[in-house]
Amino acid sequence: MTKAELLEQARKLSRDEQMQLAHDLWVEADGPYDDPAEVEAAWATEIGRRMEAILDGSDPGLSDAEVRERLGL
Repeated sequence: MTKAELLEQARKLSRDEQMQLAHDLWVEADGPYDDPAEVEAAWATEIGRRMEAILDGSDPGLSDAEVRERLGL
């Protein structure tokens, strides 16, 4: 089957089926999802690092005014 034939067949699918196909192809091309436990552990480490930097003063964070300015509020 050529790419053009495959695309023609994909266009016959419902929108939901097309979205699922696109998702499945993306995952296949990108590789499997990361292990959720590893992702959670990595985020916990990053959050801990950020909190430590705030508490020890090495990262003072942003003022309310700076946050509002960045968000255009």
